[in-house]
Amino acid sequence: MTMTRRDRLVLSLAIAALVASAGAMIVLPPPADTAASAPTTAPPPAPRTFRDGEVGTISTLDPLFARSRPELDVDALLFSGLTRLGPDGTVVPGLAASWSGSADGRTWTFHLRGGATWHDGVPVTADDVVFTVLTTQHPGYHGPLDGAWQGVTVQELDRLDVRFTLASPVADFPLAARSPILPAHLLDNVPIAALGTTSFELHPIGSGPYRLVSLDPSGAVLARVDNSAAASSAPTLPADPSSWQPPADIQRIELRLFSDQNALAAAFEDGAVDAAGGLAPDLATRLAALPGTRLVRYPRSVLTAVMLNLRFGHNLFQNPHVRRALLLAIDRDALVRTELGGLGVRADTLVPPASWAFNPQAAGRVPYDRSAAAKELLAAGWRRSGSGWLRPGAKGTVSVELLTVDAATNPLDYAIASQVAADWQALGLPVRFTVLTADQAVSDKLVPGVYDAAVVDLNVGLDADLYPLLASAQAPVGGSNLSGFQSVKLDALLEAARAYAPPAQRASRVAAVEADLAQELPILPLAYADFPYVVRDTVQGPAPRLVSDPGERFWDVLTWRLAKPAGQ
Repeated sequence: MTMTRRDRLVLSLAIAALVASAGAMIVLPPPADTAASAPTTAPPPAPRTFRDGEVGTISTLDPLFARSRPELDVDALLFSGLTRLGPDGTVVPGLAASWSGSADGRTWTFHLRGGATWHDGVPVTADDVVFTVLTTQHPGYHGPLDGAWQGVTVQELDRLDVRFTLASPVADFPLAARSPILPAHLLDNVPIAALGTTSFELHPIGSGPYRLVSLDPSGAVLARVDNSAAASSAPTLPADPSSWQPPADIQRIELRLFSDQNALAAAFEDGAVDAAGGLAPDLATRLAALPGTRLVRYPRSVLTAVMLNLRFGHNLFQNPHVRRALLLAIDRDALVRTELGGLGVRADTLVPPASWAFNPQAAGRVPYDRSAAAKELLAAGWRRSGSGWLRPGAKGTVSVELLTVDAATNPLDYAIASQVAADWQALGLPVRFTVLTADQAVSDKLVPGVYDAAVVDLNVGLDADLYPLLASAQAPVGGSNLSGFQSVKLDALLEAARAYAPPAQRASRVAAVEADLAQELPILPLAYADFPYVVRDTVQGPAPRLVSDPGERFWDVLTWRLAKPAGQ
């Protein structure tokens, strides 16, 4: 039976995981030929083309199912949300020209831009917004956005106005509204079970600043949607200065795909691409040292941390003195210098240092100090026994299982986990190293809570809402609080920090959360790795800002310019 998704209203937000998959081939038809006879004038100049290099494959460009880094990168250019990222942590208009929130932060109304169209010329309306958010929460949908917009009802007020009502006020709702909107006129009559299997996967129609021209295993070609694309039959974007920049200098983007990082690095050295993203620190640093190149470092909201099992019945780390000892024993500055190659920063809190909400005074700073770590263990009632440690009332010396994913899946996390294990062993704590695939680590260990400690990547997002990671309500098996930590005091602070409030008041509330976490240390923060982007000097404009996903580096792509190489 065909589903229309109009009978469901509760939505929630999720973040797609990066999973490589096999590529497919499709070439879209070129724009209609407008010249029936031979030209009598010189041909138009070749479009100004930016060539971006990426490791991975593309099997779908449907935002409901895109997972790999190249898929998400292309979708960031093809699709738009109600809002988009602006400079200095701001949120600016996207498909919505404006929005407003009620005094209590429970109701948000968005007014769409008049004249906004899909790439096939059909107007973007509130119906598209309702379709998109209801589809992501439908029980028959099982894509990476499964469970999106939970606790929110959506209502189409008229053709260009849509209203969201939140069960609980959330201050960052306009930020969450940057999630891509899909065309209802193309997908509304597709059964839920058939989503992800239609031609839309490889023939996507978006409303973003670029449209898809062709796609094959070697990459994707995108063309700018504006008046400067003289040969394009696609509709133009409205000249709304609050939403779109003037016609972009880059008329064409080629996202070229490579099988591994060495192949991408070689292509950059040979001049086959203008930029290379996501390279290992050593490769990125080497390429950035070449003449005429530079390294743009995008700070990310992804925290590499040690997740400790603090569930009831697992008593190894229940004493906060023990947790502080474990953090004191880790040389986080050395991790940044070595494993991150200097392309990142040490983490002293769960709020990224590049975030508007980061408060260094509240977060504090736990130094690397092995002697102080030993004193903390003694304060917890532990005592030395030969080369190990004995816990109060326990038989035998303590050993710790440290879980990590395999080096092939995540070489950075594996290297960091290896150093953490070495630092703890130097403190006299034997470490049992457990290496699993990502799926095994999550399903067999983290979710059921059968582990001691694990080195994990946590995307805390662009806002300072730590509720999903640490709230007691999320601690039961199946919730997002995988540490199982529960604190009545912290729960109240987390609730207050995520509530709608004036910026200064909210910053103060987030600082209170950071101060409490500095004392409790339920999760041990290690480092925030940058997303390295090696760019030729001929590409002018890329400006770093905090991003939650590498595709967000294109937040200001409409301001980028291509300069001629020196001497031309």
